[in-house]
Amino acid sequence: MEEIVIRVGDFLKEHINNIVNMCNDNPTEFENLQNVEYAKTTFGLRANYSFFKKLSLFNDNPNIRYYAQDYYINGEKYRLTSQFGGNAIIEGKTTSQYQGEKIYEYLKIYNLLLDKYENKKIIFIAGNNNENTINQENNFALKFNPLNQILYGSPGTGKTYNTINKAIEIIDSDFYQQNKYNREALKEKFEEYKKAGQIEFITFHQSFSYEEFVEGIKAETSEANISYEVKSGVFKKLSNKSLQNFNQSNENIKNKKDFETVFKELILDKLKDDEKLEIRMKKSSFFIKEVDENKISFDKSGGESQHVLLIKNLKNMYEAEENKIIIGGLSQYYNPLLEYLLKNSEIKNTDKEPLKNYILIIDEINRGNISKIFGELITLIEPSKRIGADEEIRLKLPYSQELFGVPSNLYIIGTMNTADRSIALMDTALRRRFHFEEMMPNSSLLENLVVDGIKIDNLLETINKRVEYLYDRDHTIGHAYFMSLENLETKEDKKAELENIFRNKIIPLLQEYFYDDWEKVRLVLGDGFVEKIEVKSDIFDEDLIKDSEYLEEEKFIYNIKKEFDFSKFKD
Repeated sequence: MEEIVIRVGDFLKEHINNIVNMCNDNPTEFENLQNVEYAKTTFGLRANYSFFKKLSLFNDNPNIRYYAQDYYINGEKYRLTSQFGGNAIIEGKTTSQYQGEKIYEYLKIYNLLLDKYENKKIIFIAGNNNENTINQENNFALKFNPLNQILYGSPGTGKTYNTINKAIEIIDSDFYQQNKYNREALKEKFEEYKKAGQIEFITFHQSFSYEEFVEGIKAETSEANISYEVKSGVFKKLSNKSLQNFNQSNENIKNKKDFETVFKELILDKLKDDEKLEIRMKKSSFFIKEVDENKISFDKSGGESQHVLLIKNLKNMYEAEENKIIIGGLSQYYNPLLEYLLKNSEIKNTDKEPLKNYILIIDEINRGNISKIFGELITLIEPSKRIGADEEIRLKLPYSQELFGVPSNLYIIGTMNTADRSIALMDTALRRRFHFEEMMPNSSLLENLVVDGIKIDNLLETINKRVEYLYDRDHTIGHAYFMSLENLETKEDKKAELENIFRNKIIPLLQEYFYDDWEKVRLVLGDGFVEKIEVKSDIFDEDLIKDSEYLEEEKFIYNIKKEFDFSKFKD
């Protein structure tokens, strides 16, 4: 990984405009950085005027003192007051590597440093040109990976393909760097993390709902009983899993045995010795008589009629350490059983776990109703509102009434097809909270592909120039449509596959883009693919032709040719 050594003062000077503009132009959006007050400095402008006029207000005092603006960066107050020998003076103290890193981390959140510092290791140093003052390299690699990002572009540009790369890079950057060109190794590692529950992959569609994404109520029926269970959605499950790791990585915590162990010790093993297990309630008892894979069968103390409790409900309660799932009559049986398990779960100390990153990939994120699906999460996913951030927020969920927050080790990667919906039409709240990375057709990936004398990279560039002229850049053709040609060896197979790509993929896509305007399709591809045929009106009855308003003097129809002619795309 390439290293960049940066003097903190130089870094501040370079990016001071970004800091000030964010503060002054939109103080409500950038809550971590606010212009809070003005403090009159004790020295004049003199030679520093050109630099400090960008961040200072001036009064009418003939002495022309200036007011330095104080800022909050991630909850700490900073005052930029001078610039000497590569150092910025902040609150009267010379900046250090630590201060440089903090400012870097803040700017990183708002995507201001991506292009210049992406995939670089940043080493901050403090001091002036005197070598004695340059000390202590910081050895951590600052890799820019936004917590929320969307890969967007036209069809076939590798958006979904690259989600695998992004996910592995975030979870295990060393493995990614060593295997970035080994697709099979990346896919294998991706599947490994999916099975381990560290990566979830979902696709949004028009009927996808908040209940599937966050939580909803589901009715459960067993014999004569109906109960209502709050069921967690895919995002809530992954968020809770990542939060558990986040907490366990930050401190030595007390933990209980897992549910399966406690259930076996306190219920299954005891049923082996006795016909039934008594669970005491406030004024009476009930008796567990039988347990299968899914349910616990029990009798009330006053009769022999059998009732059931669902094991999965009990497990969810045990993990939450309270019953916020069952509403209704059965709660009077769940609650004492839960209390019995928790009381005997042998709390023990556990060591710290290594912090892991978790990934939620949302394919076709723009196809869903964003406001409906995300609900209150639209606020919780903001980097500054995540659990562990300075302005951490937790909100009460509507069904479970649980306080819920999103930890800082959960990353969201979305994909968006701009041919379906322009980025300009995206929900404003979503746009503001996501980093957008454009993925355009990359013809250079096809530069070694030649089929029957046709350079595929040139063919793609020509087609896309025409599409962009007739429509726009959001509807260009992606390089991925042609990647299947790489795996073929014979000329005949390559030519057949190229014809198949145009007949079954490119032409239908253009037909959709131009709403069956075949003249535009023909302009994009040329005469070698679509033929224009004039149809005479003499095919109709002569007596009807004169009076009919539907018949034109000239009429053309368009046919897709049985054999394609690629000759005009040859060099």
